[in-house]
Amino acid sequence: MEDAQNANVPANQKVERVPKTIRNETFALKAEALKPTLHEWIDYPLSVVEFQPDPEAFFKCKAVQTHTIEELSTLSYGKGDQVILDFGSHRVGYLSFHVGVEGVNVDAPARLRLTFGEIPYDVTESLHPCNTWISTSWIPDEIINVDWLPTYVDMPRRYSFRYLKIEVIDTSPKYKVKFLDIKVRAVSAVSPLAAAAVPKLEVHDSELVKIDRISQVTLRDCMQMVFEDGPRRDRRLWLGDLRLQALANYCTFKDYALVKRCLYLFAALPREDGSLPGCLFEKPKLAPASDYIVDYDALFGPTVYDYAVASGDLETAIELWPTILGSMRMALAHVDEGGRFNSDAFSAWKFLDWSEGLDTNAGMHGLVLFCCKQINSLAILIEKDVPFADVVSKMVLAASAFYDESLGVFVSGPTSQVSWSSQAWLGLAGAMDSQTCLKAITTAMADPKAVKPLTPYAFHHVAESLACNGGQERCLELMREYWGGMVRAGADTFWECFDYEDSRRSPYGDCHNNSYCHAWSCTPSYLLRVVVKDFLQAADREQ
Repeated sequence: MEDAQNANVPANQKVERVPKTIRNETFALKAEALKPTLHEWIDYPLSVVEFQPDPEAFFKCKAVQTHTIEELSTLSYGKGDQVILDFGSHRVGYLSFHVGVEGVNVDAPARLRLTFGEIPYDVTESLHPCNTWISTSWIPDEIINVDWLPTYVDMPRRYSFRYLKIEVIDTSPKYKVKFLDIKVRAVSAVSPLAAAAVPKLEVHDSELVKIDRISQVTLRDCMQMVFEDGPRRDRRLWLGDLRLQALANYCTFKDYALVKRCLYLFAALPREDGSLPGCLFEKPKLAPASDYIVDYDALFGPTVYDYAVASGDLETAIELWPTILGSMRMALAHVDEGGRFNSDAFSAWKFLDWSEGLDTNAGMHGLVLFCCKQINSLAILIEKDVPFADVVSKMVLAASAFYDESLGVFVSGPTSQVSWSSQAWLGLAGAMDSQTCLKAITTAMADPKAVKPLTPYAFHHVAESLACNGGQERCLELMREYWGGMVRAGADTFWECFDYEDSRRSPYGDCHNNSYCHAWSCTPSYLLRVVVKDFLQAADREQ
């Protein structure tokens, strides 16, 4: 009989054996000493709304104000009634409100259902049943009983939302309830002052300015005690997400201490084979998850390198050097003597993206080559022996085996699959010259049969690879199509996954377990402020 931890989990994620963790208490204590102070501020709803169909919108409903927030105190609600409140933008925090009463007397509890919505569908559709392999306990609704009225209610759980729907499941015929002083105590490791201090993106393109602003809000709301992957669901520190969040953070909020804390948290939990968990739990106590992802493990070294370059903190990089070398062992175990990556060498999860049917051989070859080059650069920076010079030489030569000259693209696996992700990672790794890599990416993007990315995580690597290989203009076009598509769909934070041809698509089955403020989607700020900065400035000067 299949064990509980593997039940209903996709095949490539099933855990056969979890290696023993060799906890490093020194690193755990250093991470604890870097625990951030969460900044708090109070936000209030802006209006009482209802939603009406909008056939031209991705999410086919739009909010229509029915009452001002000042009018809410004059309204009362009985059994079967509901009210939807719009806070105006996304926030993460703790809800409280006052329940008043109107009637003869309170002879029964008030039973309320509260639903917290990041997008309109969360509060306009029934959240149950939910057809998904992810636990439905993440679905953001609560049923509470309020015994003594009038009273204040403080919700103990933290929520991630813009919209709040309150349904009166039941009271009694003798009274109705009123809702007053509704507010959220919003929290983030980024203070409002620090967020306001980020310089505005200096471009004339208002769409790019908006994309940059939404990226920062997304990042801010994911920066809590760690860089969470999503404040609505998982609320964990994932290694691959951390790298992208950190890159966006360096050019916006510049919170180097939080990145350092997260690096030490991972380094505190190496497994007996030297590998690092794909994610970890910070609460109720530091612990590794059973999830293991080969590519996330390999990306630890580049994440430390990025941190060292951005912060100038070489001491931490030197201290983490043995952990970096250990984190590459599993990835390098997939590389054969000829320098070619083979995804089938070991049974372990190679992610790259949630794209259905994605073959990971070529993409993982590029990713491991990229990681080896980054770690070699870090070795030079901290005056260590370069560890992977021979590996890089072999993998660069072996990359030609993935290149189909007749098609002008990199292919992967037994069916010679063409995917955007394969081109992206081999391009980022510099597996061939920039002209060849750029042609490969753009050719795959023009091929309707090529496997497209599903997540902003993969779209980021496509966009960055385009820019790094001379395709800055095409990078900007992709950003307008993809992240701009989320903006046009009504996003005020960027989402865990988005398909502009099917806005309801999700890797988890049901839409309501998607996360609409998600860490790996925050990178447009990094792309705009660092990767294509010079190109943007030159283009602006020409206007």
